[in-house]
Amino acid sequence: MTSKEANETGKSSEYHAIDVKDNKETSFTDNEQGSEAQEDDVDDVVIKSLPVEGDNEAGEVYTQTEGNVFTEAIEQIETAFNSFYNQNRKCIIRLFYILLAVLFYVYLIFVLAKYFERSYYLLILTLIVNVVWFLRYIKRRYGSFIYDAFAKKPIDFCTVNWQWYRWLVYASLLLILIIFAGVTRVFHDVYAEPERLISAFGIFVMLTFSVFCSKYPSKIQWRTVIWGIYLQALIGLVILRTMPGYIMFQWLGDQVQTFLDYTYAGAEFVFDKNLEERYFVFVVLPMIIFTSAVISVLYYYGVMQAVISAFAWVMQRTMGTSGAESFATAANVFVGMTTAPLAIKPYLHLMTRSELHTIIVSGMATIAGSVLGVYIGFGASASHLLSASIMSAPAALACAKIFYPEVERPKSIAQIQLIGEKREEQNVLEALYGGAKDGLKICGYVLANLVAIISVLAFVNAVLHELGYMAGVENLSFELICSYLLYPIAWLLGTERKDCRIVAELIGTKTFLNEFVAYENLGAYLDKGALSIRSQVIATYALCGFSNLGSLGVMLGGLVPLVPERKSEIATSCLRGLFAATIACLLTAAIAGLLYDGIAIEDEIQNALNATEEVISTTLI
Repeated sequence: MTSKEANETGKSSEYHAIDVKDNKETSFTDNEQGSEAQEDDVDDVVIKSLPVEGDNEAGEVYTQTEGNVFTEAIEQIETAFNSFYNQNRKCIIRLFYILLAVLFYVYLIFVLAKYFERSYYLLILTLIVNVVWFLRYIKRRYGSFIYDAFAKKPIDFCTVNWQWYRWLVYASLLLILIIFAGVTRVFHDVYAEPERLISAFGIFVMLTFSVFCSKYPSKIQWRTVIWGIYLQALIGLVILRTMPGYIMFQWLGDQVQTFLDYTYAGAEFVFDKNLEERYFVFVVLPMIIFTSAVISVLYYYGVMQAVISAFAWVMQRTMGTSGAESFATAANVFVGMTTAPLAIKPYLHLMTRSELHTIIVSGMATIAGSVLGVYIGFGASASHLLSASIMSAPAALACAKIFYPEVERPKSIAQIQLIGEKREEQNVLEALYGGAKDGLKICGYVLANLVAIISVLAFVNAVLHELGYMAGVENLSFELICSYLLYPIAWLLGTERKDCRIVAELIGTKTFLNEFVAYENLGAYLDKGALSIRSQVIATYALCGFSNLGSLGVMLGGLVPLVPERKSEIATSCLRGLFAATIACLLTAAIAGLLYDGIAIEDEIQNALNATEEVISTTLI
């Protein structure tokens, strides 16, 4: 190796003698005789190296092999290029993005001019992206100026005088909801079908039960509860009672289904083309890997953080919940109950018991986007699953704050931020790989749970069958018991009387086993045509959540390692959280039972399509 210091007249060159046979290396300089190298055979190869300074004491001494003129020229060009890129990196990246944008808009103009009917949705998507980007740019660049100039004084005035104006605001919001319900013919349908009032009565019963189960009934913040039900009803009216909302979520459901169908490409490559014989293993489980990988990529580019923050901002501003629990609740809709707490990991140790309870409830009351394909694969409606996931988020916050009201002052963040915006992945391929790996873990969890639960269920049913046979009761089973015990709950949701036992059985299966088995059974009933459309919708909404006994272990396993010092608090909150999450799912189903009128909306859509076709045909003539 070279010396750290050279003499004043110059530095000595270093040589490496490499023994080709033994793969050994000996170093010497010009001042040395190189006796070791000279004693070796001719098989030894001597390579001259350039002297490079280093730190002998620290072991940081380096040598650089002397190159020819050609390699030195390449190195100089590379050095110059790297220097130029580092000095002008931002400018180069911007020019690259501008070039991509120009190419995209040229393509967009071309397809709109030539094939407008095929590409108009691309125009809509482009407009939405541009508006969002423009608003974010304005907020980042001029947000503080706009706030100080136009919003600060009105907000401060309303804050000071809020006790006088709040009742006027609440009355206005209630009036808007009533008018909206009247315009969408909710009152007309309730008058024509009085049995819809059963769902309204069910909402009242479940809220009353929740109050009786509350940890501190006198401390319940009714603003959070009322706003939760209000947001649920408002979202339900938009999705279930208006043609634009119905069409939008139907379109989203179709796009999700189309997106998930691309799983077939990877599944066919790995498992061959005969996938239908083992549909769950060969198609449904790969959907989880595919969806998880795509979500990870969206996280890498910051898309998921922006969407989740928007949902969280609405809930925080309206319901008065803290920023951390609002963000975690919104995140649960997209990434699930084990991943969402990671987004607020720095704040978990600061959370109050009520906030921790809210994290648990929101995780169990919603479903993750990565397993959405599983339920769709069983035959559930994609559009109803999407709307149920969104509607359950405010319901989870409301029920959580009823079962465990806030009695402490929250110490977690007060404002919504893009928590977790900085990703550990260095590039998009690493993000894709990480998402696929996480999806594989979820597949393992799903597969192991299904094998264990279905096997245990078969054993329990065999025992119950024998016990029933001894007592003269034919076909006694776990499902039969649930169909009778939970019959009142199914009725309170607004289920048609002839379908109550089936829906009760599905609710019991979901609660005591898990939602995968319940949705699989629902798919079997749908194939047989055993449920009416209204009962199908109610069952889809009621089953849409992780609120089952198995999720208690999953929640403990995912949350306790993040804050091990609060293990006892989390454990004591889990069982109460399971009840609250179950009530949240049932509330969503009851609101769907009160509002759903898919046949009328489908008729309106068909009439609108027919009218459009008549106009087009008349114009052509």
